Amino acid sequence: MKKFCEKKYVLFDFDGVIADTEESNGNYLGLALKEFGVELTQKDRDRLIGSHDSHILLELLERSPEKITMEQLLQKRKEIGNTYENGCIKPMDGVLEFIAGLKKQGKKLAVVSSTSTRLIVVALNRMKMLGLFDVLVCGDMCRNRKPDPECYRKAMQYLEAKPEECIAIEDSFIGIQAAKAANIEVVAYTGAGENQDVSQADYVISSYV
Repeated sequence: MKKFCEKKYVLFDFDGVIADTEESNGNYLGLALKEFGVELTQKDRDRLIGSHDSHILLELLERSPEKITMEQLLQKRKEIGNTYENGCIKPMDGVLEFIAGLKKQGKKLAVVSSTSTRLIVVALNRMKMLGLFDVLVCGDMCRNRKPDPECYRKAMQYLEAKPEECIAIEDSFIGIQAAKAANIEVVAYTGAGENQDVSQADYVISSYV
């Protein structure tokens, strides 16, 4: 893919880009919300992709017939489990070969995710992919989550990279906004089949092959 050949650094989102987690994440959250009488709709799932915004979760909790706090929801989610530690997690089709090709070309690679460091490290270890990346920037390492560009700016700082030397791969509207706000070219990956607006991306791919 020519667009990647011109760049020194490739920055990957994790969920829906490296690993097929979006549907499973929604299922786990749906199970937790159901305990409090809240049904997670497809529209809700689409809004949550790429986002770790507590405001959306608070809106969902308002549908509960009982008064539920965010702490109660987080505790329930902990009890039920998550995709990264407990679910069936696997790399996206073709991504391992794609990454191997980038490494062969001498590219530096980073994961830039809103998910916590602990869960990203667990998931990458389970897929035997942790050693493939030079830098990890995760949600708990930043004050502001995507669509704020802080995570991408931090990744560039660690890589000692300039925006024009980087390209990001994202699957969500929020993620694309974050990379663009950091002045990084963005490839939208649509292989996960999620319903997301990717019109702001510079390029769109549906496969790593």
